[in-house]
Amino acid sequence: MYEHPFTIKEVAWLLSIRCLEGGSDQEFPVECPYCGDTRGKCSFCISKNGEIKNVFHCFHCGQGGNMLTLYADIMGLYGEDRCKTAYQEIINRLENGGQVTGSTYKKITCRYKAKTDEVKRSPEYVDLVYRQMLSLLQLHTLHKQDLKRRGVTDPEIKELERKGYKSIEPKKAGTIAKKLLEKGFRLDGIPGFFRNRDGMWEASFYEGNRGYLCPVYSLNHKIKGFQIRVDHPVNKRKYIWFTSRGSPAGVSGYISPVQRSIHVTEGILKAELASLRSGYPYIGIPGVGNYKSLFPVLADLKSRGLQTVYECMDMDKMMDLTCRCDCMEKCIVCGTPERLLRKQECPQKRRKRDTIRKGCLKLYDMCERLGLNCQRISWDTDTDGLWLGNYKGVDDWIYSKPPEEKESFY
Repeated sequence: MYEHPFTIKEVAWLLSIRCLEGGSDQEFPVECPYCGDTRGKCSFCISKNGEIKNVFHCFHCGQGGNMLTLYADIMGLYGEDRCKTAYQEIINRLENGGQVTGSTYKKITCRYKAKTDEVKRSPEYVDLVYRQMLSLLQLHTLHKQDLKRRGVTDPEIKELERKGYKSIEPKKAGTIAKKLLEKGFRLDGIPGFFRNRDGMWEASFYEGNRGYLCPVYSLNHKIKGFQIRVDHPVNKRKYIWFTSRGSPAGVSGYISPVQRSIHVTEGILKAELASLRSGYPYIGIPGVGNYKSLFPVLADLKSRGLQTVYECMDMDKMMDLTCRCDCMEKCIVCGTPERLLRKQECPQKRRKRDTIRKGCLKLYDMCERLGLNCQRISWDTDTDGLWLGNYKGVDDWIYSKPPEEKESFY
């Protein structure tokens, strides 16, 4: 493989990606720039067995690639020539910083490694810092329009903005941290903030994660993290994490002192909209297969009197598996003409439905272990119980249906 005049370590330095303890000079763990994992699941490799690699992979979120795709993703470079653009930008930035001379480079060592005694801040303090950060941000018109495209009304947008749905501004990453420090806040131990290569504090706002923040609330109404709805999805991922401590479940709506029932759906924003539109409390999990953070929330609610959990996952769980050549580019994989004529089962739909149902089964199993009644909620179905394909998410269905039908839904 061609040996570039820089390595993935220099790229990590330019992007202010934090190196973690452990590893070696050639292979080392980092804080994942995509999902924020700090357990060492993301690894950068310069070379292995004498062969130049300069690649990375995260075993938590599945992201991976080489140092050029990494730079392009984080810096928001798109198009067929994005790797060429990334290469030239890296060269220029390193040369301007005196890091490259001809075909040699100055070795970079990370000055800010994670410590085993990392400061742990209380949920109340984390919430306070996050709220102060949000007060320095706005929800831009571009993102209001994006919300409107998915059917969000003006009053709902105002309520979302009040709850902390704000736009990310990469150019203010350092300014925001500086203003928080000037107000007397400590940023060490606050997920989503880090020291850059110059030792200055920054918020984890990049061109690659430009979008708007979706706050994740706890049962006690404290902000414990953020999902980001990105403007330019990477590998079809529309949501990534701002914070670096797992993928927490979020609670939307009012939780009474004795909460008898709760609805569970996929997505922080979806849960918030469903709660706004129905008046019922919802729990939003990060993904259909990500239930780890849900268990302690349900256990806490169980101690408060919870009896019933309503499973409100997307209606893909009830999709008709008949092949109709409607899987877009994936239809090329199977023999579409024959399969269509014979009304055979679509393997892509089967795979997708099975994945969603497998995730739902985790919720049922969790409720059984906690002694809770779990009921599946379906909508937009035919007489056979199969999804008609009109309203996928529970938030869309609640928004589109008349009040009398919404009442019967619950």
